[in-house]
Amino acid sequence: MNNKGLEIKDLTFKYGNKTILDNISFKVENNDFIAIVGKSGAGKSTLLRCLNMLNIPQKGEIIFDNKNILSSSKKQLKEIRRDISIIFQDYNVLDNLYTIENVLTPYLAKKNFLNLFFGYTKKDYNEGIEYLKKVGLEEEAFRKSKYLSGGQKQRVAIAKALAQQPKLLLADEPVSSLDEKNTSLIMDTFKKLNTENNITVLINLHDKELAKKYCTKILGLKDGKILFYKDSDKVNDYEFKELYN
Repeated sequence: MNNKGLEIKDLTFKYGNKTILDNISFKVENNDFIAIVGKSGAGKSTLLRCLNMLNIPQKGEIIFDNKNILSSSKKQLKEIRRDISIIFQDYNVLDNLYTIENVLTPYLAKKNFLNLFFGYTKKDYNEGIEYLKKVGLEEEAFRKSKYLSGGQKQRVAIAKALAQQPKLLLADEPVSSLDEKNTSLIMDTFKKLNTENNITVLINLHDKELAKKYCTKILGLKDGKILFYKDSDKVNDYEFKELYN
């Protein structure tokens, strides 16, 4: 991400009469790795979906790359979304495709009708292999995705997000259904992408220990409001206790 970063101002989202996000504001600096933590129903998933405009807030500003996403035209929003990838808990990987085909699906949006007819090029496949290398799955490139484990599918989802070449990577509970070994692999991958590829990461987590171990900052969200937002090593046990009570 460039040095303009991301800024959220007075963001409010309501579902019917229920307020999910209540007038929240915070800034994200270049190359931050931010954990958003809190109980289920705190508004974590809604926040990430708002940042990518999958949910439309009723109030506030989302400033990304010096543009207010909320007031952008459809054409501008399409361009902005190219710089923001989102990874969901359920992987969003198609079992009937080969691993590399899943990784390359973001390329389809860039192809015209004639290109789509002829499919992926050799250059496309070579680039797909490079994205798989970043998540340690290049040897699974031509294996049907239905034969991959849950942890492997999550890494495919990350490689797919990388194929979009994002400045900002959003991850919604990407390790909540994984065992300890795969959780470590996925979190190590996110950390590597953050530090070596200079990708800013916002990740929703339930586990405060993972947040403290891997992330540079932690945002505590409770009942749609920010309880704290500070460097990971500055968050104390009392604040976590208050967050989860």
